[in-house]
Amino acid sequence: MQHGGEPLRVTLTVDLTKYDSRCVVGSEGYTVPYGKLTVFGGFDHFVTVKFDSGAMLDIARSGLKYENELEIT
Repeated sequence: MQHGGEPLRVTLTVDLTKYDSRCVVGSEGYTVPYGKLTVFGGFDHFVTVKFDSGAMLDIARSGLKYENELEIT
């Protein structure tokens, strides 16, 4: 989860068409920051992404390339 901050531009690096046919390698979108921590979310290695195609999925961070790699925490 991304806790707070601004949405970050990302590109999908894995094929997730079995979850949504619009989530092909190279799909672009933005992360969805959450406003508060939860007991479970604090240990999560996933980030919610809203893709330009309209698809929205929780994606493992390893399956994303950030526009500015320095922004990954």
